Amino acid sequence: MSKTVCKNENNRGKIQIMADIVDLCKAGIRKTHIMYKGNLSYEQINRYLYELLEKELIIQNLDDGVLTYRATEKGRSFLQYYNLMLGTLDGNAIVMESTISKLA
Repeated sequence: MSKTVCKNENNRGKIQIMADIVDLCKAGIRKTHIMYKGNLSYEQINRYLYELLEKELIIQNLDDGVLTYRATEKGRSFLQYYNLMLGTLDGNAIVMESTISKLA
């Protein structure tokens, strides 16, 4: 038996989690809301937010004394390419063609 861990189909990978967080941040959202809607632990949300901020896919805003996170243009572009990749993997040529025309 192999020592590698078999992943369940329901487990999300790092890129999918990052895409989910950026998607949640499109309209601006608080950390706790990202944590609950993204089904992430406190440690996970801190780690992912730090990495997304470092990669400039999201930014922090102070709105009326409340810290919120918002997707940047770079983050929105990341989501477009991520969705294009998913469409390619699913074999959905119609979605892929419409996405390509939007990117061009």
